[in-house]
Amino acid sequence: MKRKRILALFLAAVSCLSLAVSASAAGTTTRKATDFKDYDRTAWYAEAVSAAVDNGLLYGKSTTVIDPNGDMTRAEMAAIINRSFGCYKAADISQYKDVSKSKWYYKDVELAVQMGTYNGRSSSSMAPDSPITRQEAMTVVARALELDYDSYSKTDLSAFSDRSEISNWALPYVRAMVGADYIHGRTKGLEPLDNITRAEFAQIFHNIIGTYIVSKGTYDKDIKGSVLIRTDDVKLKNLTVDGDLIIGNGVADGKVTLSNVKISGRLVVWGGGTAAVYCNDGTTAAEVIACRVDGPVKVIFDRESTLLVYDKIKTRITERAGKFPETEIVFYAMDDLLNAQRDLNKMVDENLIQAEIPAHLYAIVGEQTVSATLKNSSKTDTYTIEIRRDSDGSLIADPITLAAGASVSSITLKDVPEYGNAACTA
Repeated sequence: MKRKRILALFLAAVSCLSLAVSASAAGTTTRKATDFKDYDRTAWYAEAVSAAVDNGLLYGKSTTVIDPNGDMTRAEMAAIINRSFGCYKAADISQYKDVSKSKWYYKDVELAVQMGTYNGRSSSSMAPDSPITRQEAMTVVARALELDYDSYSKTDLSAFSDRSEISNWALPYVRAMVGADYIHGRTKGLEPLDNITRAEFAQIFHNIIGTYIVSKGTYDKDIKGSVLIRTDDVKLKNLTVDGDLIIGNGVADGKVTLSNVKISGRLVVWGGGTAAVYCNDGTTAAEVIACRVDGPVKVIFDRESTLLVYDKIKTRITERAGKFPETEIVFYAMDDLLNAQRDLNKMVDENLIQAEIPAHLYAIVGEQTVSATLKNSSKTDTYTIEIRRDSDGSLIADPITLAAGASVSSITLKDVPEYGNAACTA
């Protein structure tokens, strides 16, 4: 009996070791969705699950089972978010008594709490092995994307008959996810209290993030959908991002350079140090959010980029990011440029000549006076106006000199006009 117990303990230890090695290997070995026997390449989730596996986000339950229709646990989702963003900084989670250090997910819960995507179900419970509900999943994703809950506070949920089932704490996040067009509900509604399957979550994330940049280097091809960068020393140049550009936690203190990059959505900065995130050569975005929580970050716009966005871009530094004094969103000093522009506008306004001349001037045969109004709107300069025949360039009237602010109401022709038309230019 004693021998069997020792053997059982030994086998249990070996199983734990195998799980740890398998999990580690999954992060470094290229897997395909087709490697798993329960993956259906004809199913609705096929593309999304394949992308999740290809990008190293979704691991198998074993070497042969991906379990797409199984419920996703809170710990599994934490791991996927961490992998997506390249999280590496851990928080103290000793308050959560149900997260054992011996579990595979202990580190992932530490990372998720540090990033701020996860809170416990209570002050002492994380429930890592419990299935995650759909409203919890929406909350985690909304936090990871740093959606502005205030801007979506009036999102209309009347199309969903079960909207009353949404918990009060989850309502801002659900509204944000629906308002951002990331969640459309199931056939029966939002079903906020139902569990979310692994395939459903893969689909949600696939709808949001179209491209992951995981290798250092330069990229110069337009990108459809939102982009998540999770490594440093990346340069994007001369391209358009049709969605959000997210600088993931994995960039850490490294540098990301955007050169002539047109971002149709937001620039969300979870990573990048004071080194920094550079927006150069006419880079534009609708909004910049600095949200790094494990160190300071600077997002710096050069002169050309500043000129393009200064009067319309939205900026936000989150509360946690703002605790690092060096965290800044920096624009090129505009005072001199704006003053010069105002001086130029003033000069143009003050030196504007306004000639009010009818499209056709009608002169009575036998008379040399034509009614016409010419006005000099300049406050300082004198102008001379000439009216010449298009046919030979000859003057039809003497040059008219107008001092600043002066005007005339008639023109005296050089000769009595003949019957007919004469094309002229003033």
